[in-house]
Amino acid sequence: MKERIVRAFLRILEAVPLPGLAWFCEAIMLLVYAVDRKHRRIARINLRIAFPEMGDAEGDRIIRACYRQMGTSAAEFVHLPKMDAAYIRERFRIEGAEHIQESLEGRNQPAMGMTGHFGNWELLSHVLGAQTKPVAFIVRPLKSEILDRIVTERRECVGNTVIRKGDSAKEVMKVLRKRILVGILIDQNVDRHKGILVDFFTRKAYTTFGIARLALAMNAAIHPGFIFRDPARKFHHVLRFGPPLPIDPGAPREEEVARVTRRCNEELEKVIREAPDQWMWFHRRWKTRPVGEPEIYRGLQ
Repeated sequence: MKERIVRAFLRILEAVPLPGLAWFCEAIMLLVYAVDRKHRRIARINLRIAFPEMGDAEGDRIIRACYRQMGTSAAEFVHLPKMDAAYIRERFRIEGAEHIQESLEGRNQPAMGMTGHFGNWELLSHVLGAQTKPVAFIVRPLKSEILDRIVTERRECVGNTVIRKGDSAKEVMKVLRKRILVGILIDQNVDRHKGILVDFFTRKAYTTFGIARLALAMNAAIHPGFIFRDPARKFHHVLRFGPPLPIDPGAPREEEVARVTRRCNEELEKVIREAPDQWMWFHRRWKTRPVGEPEIYRGLQ
């Protein structure tokens, strides 16, 4: 019964033209911005770490823009099943897809797409899968089984494959062997046993080492890939993919894992500096600290 209600509500939202739905979702998120003191504070702390020279007025502008774009992205996700080939051709441009094609087909090499919570990242895999060929990507299951099932259906509606984070390692290796691109988000905080401490803006951050270890174990390429929203045309996007990051399989393993992980962060930092209002600043990215170092987000648990 609950699932039928949720699906019926989604059908009603899908019937609303995208500009009107986006206006509604943006208005809701701006109301959230007004009352959500906790995440505004987290975002301000993060911005001070990333851009210590930035003034409060510019920081507040970026935080407000982030809330608003979350509303826009939510509206686009609701409309995902309606984004047919004609819509995608009109609103999206893909740059650098040949780099991935060269890895997968030219060199017959497994390939991963390294990305983050930047732009409308849900559209990144959808458009790439619809315009080139299906891809796979790792996700964290939603707490609600109903929502998780519905969201998964939308994520897979063009033939893409969702890989659950809990059983990702073996599944990722299986998919990589089939020469299917696997997307991995690397921009969230991890515990000490799941990552290594590498540079990210002005402070080191524990960053997942999984993508580097997989690349070395599978002789796989790592391609940076991000989706940028056009600031002048709200519903237009550019998907940008880069050549593979240099990896030395002959180097000492742990040193190379650290070096590749650091290079991933450098690529992420580069795009955030280019468009800071398109990254999700509300996550406690620098939460895990070395033993003895004070907490950064104290009082914001």
